[in-house]
Amino acid sequence: MILRVLRARVIPGEEARLERFVRDEAVASVLKVQGLLSFQPAVRETRVCTELVIVSTWTGIEDLAAAGQNLDAPVLVPDAHLMIADSHAEHYELVIGEARAMPLREAKLRLTRIPIRQNLEASYYESVRRWADRLLDEAGMVAFSLGRRVVGRQDEIVAAQVFEDEAALREIAGEDLARPMGGPELSGFWAAEPAIEHFDALTAVDPRPNAPAILVADDNRRYVHATPAAARLSGRPLARLLTMRVEDVSRPSERDAVPAAWEQFLVDGSMRGPYVLARPDGSEVEVRYASKANAPWPGSHASVLVPAAEASEPDEDLDVDEALVEAGLVARYVAS
Repeated sequence: MILRVLRARVIPGEEARLERFVRDEAVASVLKVQGLLSFQPAVRETRVCTELVIVSTWTGIEDLAAAGQNLDAPVLVPDAHLMIADSHAEHYELVIGEARAMPLREAKLRLTRIPIRQNLEASYYESVRRWADRLLDEAGMVAFSLGRRVVGRQDEIVAAQVFEDEAALREIAGEDLARPMGGPELSGFWAAEPAIEHFDALTAVDPRPNAPAILVADDNRRYVHATPAAARLSGRPLARLLTMRVEDVSRPSERDAVPAAWEQFLVDGSMRGPYVLARPDGSEVEVRYASKANAPWPGSHASVLVPAAEASEPDEDLDVDEALVEAGLVARYVAS
């Protein structure tokens, strides 16, 4: 699998157009592209320009090449030449990175380049995998990816971390954002001090902390978005949910039946009823849910969840369209 880091200069005056593209088109485009696992654009102000970086992960270089003829040009960005210039991409072998991250929330992107001492790569990966796995269960982390350069310096690693916001970044990384993460556990592997950059992630939604409990999955049942209320209800942080599929939050005894039920849901276009969420501590929570296919975008499928004790019966009061508006995932209600 491939981790791609594309950099470009935003042409002065085109910043708003780029933000509109991310808000109105990016997610729907990403969900349709074969082999594209995650996609996060972000920007930062430098002394000379606004710099754009797009971090994406792919199932392979073949899918990436099929999505765009020029590997140094952005994919999925129509009229990119009108908005950005001097684009250049670096490609890494994806070593760690299971999250289905999308530009669906205000966030901070942290890129860290790490030169690794010779002959220590394998043990470094083992250590960072354990360290990163703990981070996925920290409140505030959204996604973590790590790649090994495939062209040029073979001992250079790049780590991409997405945080919910700057407060979450500082809570996990510490107040000194120029300080590498990992501390003594990882520093023994470094050939030199890591280089760190921070970006403001562009978003496709208007995040709302008090949004109802909503889970959004793609065609393959992989979660691409969860509201904080859904994370609390499931007993899992956002980053962990974004590495999971629909069946992973079901009772173990019911997981084998999920794929067939999911296919029927996609055919019918909607589904509602009772459900039991299995939490990682072994407890269970009974909910009532309503799901709608191809909402809020084609290729994405939303479910709104309410604890059974708080829900009315029947479930007609669970309105997916209204919940999506409350969560900022759609701008306004459109009758369907």
